[in-house]
Amino acid sequence: AAVPTSTELARIAEGLARIDYLLDNWDQITTVCKGMPDAVEEKQVATTTGVQRCTKSPLRVQQFIGASSTLDPLFKADKLMIRAQALVPDADAEAYTDAVDLYITKQQISSTMAYTSSWSGIENPNGSVEQIEDNLREAKKEVTETRQTLKTVVDLLKIPAAPPYM
Repeated sequence: AAVPTSTELARIAEGLARIDYLLDNWDQITTVCKGMPDAVEEKQVATTTGVQRCTKSPLRVQQFIGASSTLDPLFKADKLMIRAQALVPDADAEAYTDAVDLYITKQQISSTMAYTSSWSGIENPNGSVEQIEDNLREAKKEVTETRQTLKTVVDLLKIPAAPPYM
């Protein structure tokens, strides 16, 4: 396959900026609030699961790590990274290959933990809000490690930094 263009490589830096944004705004991104019930509404509803209007939305994590849309800059970034191997100096070839392999693993684990967290709620046996939180904390740890390996790839390819994601 052809060596990627600078435009294609910029996707990796853009994806890194998106992951930085996710990690910097983790709670806001992974929490969805639908307002608070008023006094009349609370009287009309039989509370079986509480009146909490904010819930965790772990699948939002997948939207920032390239695991939910073909339009995401990190969608199939591993293939792009493999094609970029020729751009890495021989002295860094092993470190680059290790970083790409680790990125593939960490990105997949991050996606899996986000998915697992989304199914850890009270609607499933042994599920709870606390279980969602625990799994989401594990997902954040994996996303942090994904970010570190992605940064290594960007550095070894000498890709210019993308502007911060907004």
